[in-house]
Amino acid sequence: MSLQRNFGWALSGSILYAACQWGMIVAFAKFGNTVMVGQFSLGLAIATPIIMFTNLQLRSVQATDATREYSFAEYLGLRTGMTLLAMLSIALVILLGNYARGTTKILFAVACAKCLETLSDVIYGLFQSRDRLDQIGKSMILRGVVSVAGLSATLYLTKDAFWSVVVLALTWLLVLLSFDVRRGRGFLGTVGPTSLGAFMERPRYWFQRQWKLIRLSLPLGIVMTLAAFNQSVPRYFIHAHLGERELGIFSALSYTTVSVTLVADALGASATPQLSRLFAAGQMSAFKALMARLAAFGVLLGAGAWIAAKLMGATLLTIFYSSEYAAHSDVFVRLMSAAGISAFAALLTYGITSARSFRIQVPIYLLVVCSNALGCMLWVRDSGLAGAASAVMLASLVQVTAFSAAAGWLFISKAKTILPQSTEYDLTISL
Repeated sequence: MSLQRNFGWALSGSILYAACQWGMIVAFAKFGNTVMVGQFSLGLAIATPIIMFTNLQLRSVQATDATREYSFAEYLGLRTGMTLLAMLSIALVILLGNYARGTTKILFAVACAKCLETLSDVIYGLFQSRDRLDQIGKSMILRGVVSVAGLSATLYLTKDAFWSVVVLALTWLLVLLSFDVRRGRGFLGTVGPTSLGAFMERPRYWFQRQWKLIRLSLPLGIVMTLAAFNQSVPRYFIHAHLGERELGIFSALSYTTVSVTLVADALGASATPQLSRLFAAGQMSAFKALMARLAAFGVLLGAGAWIAAKLMGATLLTIFYSSEYAAHSDVFVRLMSAAGISAFAALLTYGITSARSFRIQVPIYLLVVCSNALGCMLWVRDSGLAGAASAVMLASLVQVTAFSAAAGWLFISKAKTILPQSTEYDLTISL
């Protein structure tokens, strides 16, 4: 598929999925209470960094594997083994946390749902490597609609956050088996009935090959862990100093900004396979031209996010949540501004990843996380949620500065070492 159609499907899927993810937070706020929002957010804050590390960002590694160095069975084998390790690690963290019984149950349910999500993600990597983001978009739309409907209905009927998250996990499993696996088997030419026991292909466990794959993807695993941890850092400080109610409010406001990030991710994911082929072929002029277009889109996206938050923030928060949340519209403006800056930085990151420059991203994200933590240490206790939002803004500014410098280095230094090669790929770059 063309870049335009891939972007269209990825953007549609991302927007609707973001809306559904946001809808789950709205459901907790409308049918539950701020404590439930805080418990659900705490589960994500605990599980997400661990899962991001064990995922090793294999989807990006698959998408940039232009020469098909590794088979899907090898990627699947590594993902299933690392997901089991993730679940065991999350369980240990939860048990050591000494949380209340009700909170512990919700945390385990969130962990199970996130682990199921990782299996869909490795199939998304297969779709993306084939330039078929329409399959990802359709899956995200289906998964988003089914999950928000199931969680909302269960929460409305039971007023129980635990069973609502259990239903969420079951709906993700349903979409995994009924859509992702079935479509993935078609791309691999696998025949026979679809079942969990016949998961597309048998996972391949070959220690030497997969150890090499781990070494290749480990920097991205560290990067994604740091990125997830960076999002969770303010939540840890808010939970410690302000309590679950304030954490619920901040989480709801933060979740609203996810739509900005997902739009940038949709474009970045659409362009990644093509950027990889351009870079591998030594066509740096075309590579730079496409990167320039991505950067321009990022500027427009960030500006639009800030304008929308500034002009309509309080109104939107009242409509989707309540006046309790709208009272913090100033925090929302800061968070949305930070999201716009991070979206621009994310598009630069996709270009760096497409060139398979993985290691340089690790120190950058370490710097981002440290700046976020420093801001939270200085401002959360005294300034509350506004201080946490300021810390997020500081981290976003550090992120965009560092990745801009890294992208400049990539264009200057790498271009000198790449010799032009013939290629049979379609290298159309129009957006």
